[in-house]
Amino acid sequence: MTLRPGDHLWYWTTTCRVSFDPGIPWAEWFPGATGPVDLRGEGPQIFNYVVHESGIVRGRPHLRNHPGTYTWLNHNPGNLTGRPGGPDLGQYPDRFNGEHFLVFPDRETGFAAIARLLRGPAYAGLTLTAALRAYPSGIAHHDPGRYVAQVAAAAGVDASATVGDLDDDQMLAVQHRIAGIEGAVAGETLAPDSPDLPAEVAVLLP
Repeated sequence: MTLRPGDHLWYWTTTCRVSFDPGIPWAEWFPGATGPVDLRGEGPQIFNYVVHESGIVRGRPHLRNHPGTYTWLNHNPGNLTGRPGGPDLGQYPDRFNGEHFLVFPDRETGFAAIARLLRGPAYAGLTLTAALRAYPSGIAHHDPGRYVAQVAAAAGVDASATVGDLDDDQMLAVQHRIAGIEGAVAGETLAPDSPDLPAEVAVLLP
């Protein structure tokens, strides 16, 4: 297999194992594990790699507050999720990393995708409250009331405002606040010929 832009993989440094599964294949790698967070103490030794035209990025998005979150790895500051055949928001078609997170070619495209989604037919006619409660990000669903309040305050509008009525400045404020709430911690960017790339990963590059 040759990796293309938008592809990802998991690499376990202890065993040099590679997986192209959406998430860490915990049941395969750790027989007897009780769930996806039961990595038998090996979490820090597992890395997620994503291929972009600008380089290969890596991080440990499965660990809280560690370098290389999904938002950063996927150039997806809004943490947007999707499905095969879903709407075109500028992402790599049918490429997903982690829990169905979309992967974008660069951060600018991923940032613009937040507005592109909210101005689309599924959201434009909704109130800000309804739109953000339906917003395809896990964080938005953990505490939707607080999420809505923070975004509405940033835009200077009431939560009952219709999304399609927001002007460009208000929408930009919405985008920035969503990106801020979702958060991003940078990881590492590596060139294809970097000596820091494991041989098992480097051999998969074009």
